[in-house]
Amino acid sequence: MEDLSTLFAVAMISLLIGAAIGYFILGRLKPEQQNRAVLEKQFSEMQQQQQEYQQEVSTHFDRTGELLNELAESYRSVHNHIVEGAQNLHASGISPLQALPEGRPVLESKSNKVVPSAPPLDYAPRQPGKKGALHEEFGMDSEKKTKEQIDPPIAPHL
Repeated sequence: MEDLSTLFAVAMISLLIGAAIGYFILGRLKPEQQNRAVLEKQFSEMQQQQQEYQQEVSTHFDRTGELLNELAESYRSVHNHIVEGAQNLHASGISPLQALPEGRPVLESKSNKVVPSAPPLDYAPRQPGKKGALHEEFGMDSEKKTKEQIDPPIAPHL
């Protein structure tokens, strides 16, 4: 009986040691799970960075818009001050400068009804009784010279 219990204990210890070794070997052979966890962490970090960047861009353009509005108001104030001074100090009391209206300018909408034009033609229109631009003799002299009437080339004089 003692041999049987010793054999059983050795078998159990061997089984536990084998399971532990198998677990570590399996962990080394399957790095996909480890890589997946690392990639998921990197992906979540990148998403967070992207959201922070978008928030920074949005905040930047909001502030830029506010600053541009302040600049426009400052320009309007300076311009109107110059107009007032020009009207008060000009000899005739009439200044060529005009004050800018307060607030944001309203764009006037002119309802110009534009008649749509015809699309451009991709060919020369043919005149009645004449050959069109796509005809092989278009632009050639009306009288054709025969081979006998063709003048020979003249040599250049040296």
